[in-house]
Amino acid sequence: MNMGGYTKKVPGRFLAFLVALSIFGSVFFCDGTAVSGYASQVHEQTVWDGDRIYCTAFGDSIAKGYKGKGQEDLRSYTQLIADRMSAETGHPAECEKFAKNGLDSSRLNSEILTMEEALASLERADIITLTIGANDLMQEFKKAAQEVLGTERKFSSVYDAFDALQEGVENNPLLIVRILDVLNNWDYGIFEEQWTTAMETITEHRKDTAQLVVTNIYNPVSQFELPGAMNGIVEDIICNMNQIMYEYAQDYDYRVVDLFDSDICGHTLEDGLHPDQEGQELIADLAAEKIDSGRFKGEPEKEIKEEPRPEKRKPRKYSLWTVFGPLPQIVFAILLSVTAVILLWMMKKRNINLYRKRNKNKVKND
Repeated sequence: MNMGGYTKKVPGRFLAFLVALSIFGSVFFCDGTAVSGYASQVHEQTVWDGDRIYCTAFGDSIAKGYKGKGQEDLRSYTQLIADRMSAETGHPAECEKFAKNGLDSSRLNSEILTMEEALASLERADIITLTIGANDLMQEFKKAAQEVLGTERKFSSVYDAFDALQEGVENNPLLIVRILDVLNNWDYGIFEEQWTTAMETITEHRKDTAQLVVTNIYNPVSQFELPGAMNGIVEDIICNMNQIMYEYAQDYDYRVVDLFDSDICGHTLEDGLHPDQEGQELIADLAAEKIDSGRFKGEPEKEIKEEPRPEKRKPRKYSLWTVFGPLPQIVFAILLSVTAVILLWMMKKRNINLYRKRNKNKVKND
């Protein structure tokens, strides 16, 4: 610094102090942004520090490993995941299942996610799996069958409802139009409400490091020969229920295991609905792709491929042609042809009678 020809040097320590002070101020006094950014980095770098991998499974008969009435359950995909994690990481793993046959999303919230034991398991879980929705579909389908057939009969199973609808359509083919109308106006609001309620509960109790994977719904009735165009509408319903799952994946930090576009329907029990042991293993394989096992080994975060979110399917428009194919037109053409033949025959007969009458009168006059 020059002062009237006199040069004074500023001590280096003083300059270092000024630099440090400016950095300190920018970090800690700039609206807290740097502090919060640092905190977020620490949160992102939170790692698993346990010595045992805990898996908690929620869901229906698929998660339970249903094999058949009166038979011992299969080794479910949830247990297979625990086995795989243990083999890959070298850490012991255990799986707690809170799964029931016939469980739908409403009962999941009212019966399972209210249990202290289930919530305690959820709080310590490192991996959480959820399989729900198929029974929502089945229950609503049975209600739709009751509405269409105008009966209060309680169907014991979806097969029972299918048979009743098939019989009804055989007795009254036009009933299929009513069935399509009811299914086409399916109310997804109830399932969406129950789904988000379950996600809220799980989010409230899960650890920050816990990984949550959910399986979407496959089409168990794709192999059935349903009346008319019912297969297409049932597929639309499943796709729209799956779309709800994908829609909230980012909000509640979970990954969706795509069973809809898998080969699971080729690995089911005799009922055509529940996965056999190979089917359970297939689900475990697909679910494992959505789980970062390296987290339990201190490895860098795994890049997991996300499935593309399906588009919502709009209600279809149906006519007699789309429902019955060309049958109505063929029947109409046949009736029209028969009518034309009858009219021609009647006209010809009338002309013949007139001709005979004229000849008869002519003979009399002669």
